[in-house]
Order: sequence, then structure tokens, then C-alpha cells
Amino acid sequence: MADEPPPVIWARLSSQGRGPVRTLDHVAITTAAIALADEDGIGAVSMRKIAGRMDHSPMALYRHVGSKDDLTELMYDAVLGELELTGIPSGSWRADVTRLHHAHPWIARFGHRPTLGPNARRFLEAGLACVDGLGLDIDAMMDLLATALQFTRGFVEQELGEAEAQRRTGLDFAGYQRQTGPFISQLLQEGELPYLRRLIIEADDLPDPEALFERRLAMVLDGLTARIGCPS
Repeated sequence: MADEPPPVIWARLSSQGRGPVRTLDHVAITTAAIALADEDGIGAVSMRKIAGRMDHSPMALYRHVGSKDDLTELMYDAVLGELELTGIPSGSWRADVTRLHHAHPWIARFGHRPTLGPNARRFLEAGLACVDGLGLDIDAMMDLLATALQFTRGFVEQELGEAEAQRRTGLDFAGYQRQTGPFISQLLQEGELPYLRRLIIEADDLPDPEALFERRLAMVLDGLTARIGCPS
């Protein structure tokens, strides 16, 4: 029989109770990890690097955070805690759902499994409250909320992919355009790709990411509004 998995980090923390403030605890470790991820990307986060920043040994960190999986769970929940949820629900589910995104792009790589941290629990309750009162059962409420949030996750993943491509190749987007320009010109001369031609000639080369996000999220919310037949 396989060994039973250890209790989730939240169960272990809740059993510890309160004690005196310490210079090294899971909160301090999580804060340092988030700063490292914001500066250098989530791939740069390791117990060794965090320990170096905090002037402690990696083993000292492991006494408070049992594993890398525990650390990412703590980081994910801490970032959710930054969301301003005061006043949700406001009476406009579209406006409320639009507020449920975050300022740390790397968080899009986490949260694929349900997580049970205090801020994740708060986020779930607030999110479902946004879409309550629309005459939907709980599955349809979750469909509505998840569809909007998954669009946000996908948009952020695209941005992360572009940043990773720049790090990997050493080319920013303008450099990539110069690199691919001759081959694209060759393709257009062949005349077999009319929509590619339109994209190259007509589309905005460098759209503002915030404006692009807002426009596309509005399209998703328009579709959801039509689907459920309820006011926004």
C-alpha cells in the first residue's frame, strides 16, 4: 500500500497556533520568494536563492516550508491576498469579474488544482458571489466565473511566453520582426496567404497590452451575457 501523502500545508499551519514574531517564518520566506519571482521569473525561485537573500541556510527554510510545492502554494495564496475584493458583489457581475485578475503574471502557472489557502477560499467565495442571483445553478455559476478567469490566464500565459522567448533568443519583438521579415516577404510574394497579408499590412504591430486585454475580455463577457440572458 502506498504511503499516505502528508497533510496539505494549510492543515499543518493551522495546527501550529500563534506564537511570537520570528525573523524567519513561512510569511517571510513567501515574501522573499515572491520578490525573487517578480524580479527574475518563477524559474529563478529556489530554496537556495531565497536562503541566500535572507542570510539563512536552505535547511533553515525547510523547517518552515516543507517543500517547493508548499512554497508555490504559499506564494499563490499570498498573491491572491493582494486582490482588492471590498464591495464585491457590487450588483454588476461583469464589473466584479473584471476585477478578479492580478499584477504578478507568473501566478498564471499555478492554481490549476483547487487550493485551500485562506486567500484562495476568500477569492472563491467572492468570485461565486459575483455571479450569484442570476438564476444559475452552482455548476453554471462556476462555468461563468471559470470562463472569464481562464481567458485571463491564457492571455497572461501568452505574455509570459513572449518574455521567455526574448530571454531564450536574445531578440525582442522588433528584433524578431527583423529576423522573420525576409521570409514573410517571400511568402507574401507567392500570393497564397491572403489573411497573412492582411495581418502584416493592416493589423496593429504593437497593440497596447492593457487595451488589448480589456477589449478581448469584453468580448468574452459579451458572449457570456448573451449565453445566460441576464443583464450585466
